[in-house]
Amino acid sequence: MWFKVFVLLRIPISAFCLMGWAMLLQGADAFGGAVLLGILAFLVLVTVRLAQFREEALNLAVWLFLLELVGGVVIMAGANYFGFREFNLLFWASTAGVVGLVWTLPNALVLYSQRAKFTEPAKEKPSL
Repeated sequence: MWFKVFVLLRIPISAFCLMGWAMLLQGADAFGGAVLLGILAFLVLVTVRLAQFREEALNLAVWLFLLELVGGVVIMAGANYFGFREFNLLFWASTAGVVGLVWTLPNALVLYSQRAKFTEPAKEKPSL
């Protein structure tokens, strides 16, 4: 039960991290919006699959974590360099480390601790 609550509570921060993709694609008007809507739909898909303990959910979650990591880095680092005029590799790398340690790693550890629930055979309903 607590895992389903965890999956639902992570949606706002995850959506915030994924908004970084809108910043990244800010010059591509309609395309950026379409990509953002697609990524948010992917967030909903992964959340539903995680709450249902589907086997493929862990593989989808890995891709979601990568998208969140990139989006979170763009939001954190891009806030200082709006428009991406200046690029400082050390700053961007340290931002990636912070986002990875504070958000991505704890989420991955929680999913890793629950991996047995994703491989258990589904309980069949009795036929009538």
